[in-house]
Amino acid sequence: MVALGLIASPRPSGNTATAVRDVLAGLELGGTSGEELFLPAEKILPIDDCQACIAAGGCGLEDDFDWVMERVYAADLLVVGTPLYWYGPSGQLKLFLDRWSCLLDREEEVFRARMRGKRAAIVVAQGERGFYEAAPCLQMLEWTFRYLDMPTVGRIVVVGHARGDYAADADQRQAVRETATRMSSAEATDLTPPWFHLRYTPGDELGGAFTP
Repeated sequence: MVALGLIASPRPSGNTATAVRDVLAGLELGGTSGEELFLPAEKILPIDDCQACIAAGGCGLEDDFDWVMERVYAADLLVVGTPLYWYGPSGQLKLFLDRWSCLLDREEEVFRARMRGKRAAIVVAQGERGFYEAAPCLQMLEWTFRYLDMPTVGRIVVVGHARGDYAADADQRQAVRETATRMSSAEATDLTPPWFHLRYTPGDELGGAFTP
């Protein structure tokens, strides 16, 4: 079993990257080997006119997208990590996911077959302490995976505003590693996020990790 940690943060040593690495470390303890890919280091161009590419017989964009996708295809578990920007994922991650639409237009059945059943875990780093702020981002990513028949096996939200905040939080890091270890064997397709059912006041500490 192989996991790919997709770090979609502009900071290679920030809260998001550190959290993804902790997830990979926890997965390793659970018997799942892992590797990381720092997405901003790759050249991913914005989605273009797919119909023009189809008419031309192939994608006209020359970048690293196909190479990154080969890494995705080779993984059994995709760990997607992003900072929370305006209640959504980073621009780097959105650019990458937008290009999945190109694959659906050009080779839908092949693309779906290669993604179907691949498990996914979501890691979001945010400055606020509550889960409500991350909910739109979590939903957007989970629905993306669900559309491709990819079971979501974990949602992890870590708290850290400034660089190094999460890295210095030993308790939070240990919770993430332990959650990832359990996640190594999780296969659930539907998770009920408990924060939707809690009375919440902005600023309440609700950060944590949730798996089946």
